[in-house]
Amino acid sequence: MPHFGYSDEVDMEGLVAARAALRPVAEARGLKFSFLPFILKATSLALADFPSLNAHVAPDASEVTQRGAHNIGVAMDTPRGLIVPNVKAVQDRSLLDIAAELGRLQALAAAGQLGEADLAGGTFTLSNIGAIGGTYASPILFTPQVAIGALGKISRVRARRLSASPN
Repeated sequence: MPHFGYSDEVDMEGLVAARAALRPVAEARGLKFSFLPFILKATSLALADFPSLNAHVAPDASEVTQRGAHNIGVAMDTPRGLIVPNVKAVQDRSLLDIAAELGRLQALAAAGQLGEADLAGGTFTLSNIGAIGGTYASPILFTPQVAIGALGKISRVRARRLSASPN
């Protein structure tokens, strides 16, 4: 399978404000409300626009099957090592529902109690190195999936001044 990487920076100011506005609602429901539910939902919206990225390749590479559901895997570091449970049907879930499911998966992962149903059926994966402070990554494709996304840390950066063209 051919591999290539692409990195970019995104202005997250609007996301930071949205999370701050919704965080009290989530916390009132007992939910940890990180940026990850937003990222999963945004990924699902992107997969709706680019369905060829939500696909699997047959073991002999003879065919590619696009998947309808957005079962987005999230790489998690656990006592057993790196595992990738997935949030099922992200396209049909609210931000708060995604947050609740992530919390459930993280608790089970920490206790070493994830079941096969939590690990099977992923259609796209996100690797989040931002939690450990990284900015850029080259994640390893989680076959038979055809694409993987990597997230770096969110940080405040100085605005760049664009210089006027001499022309």
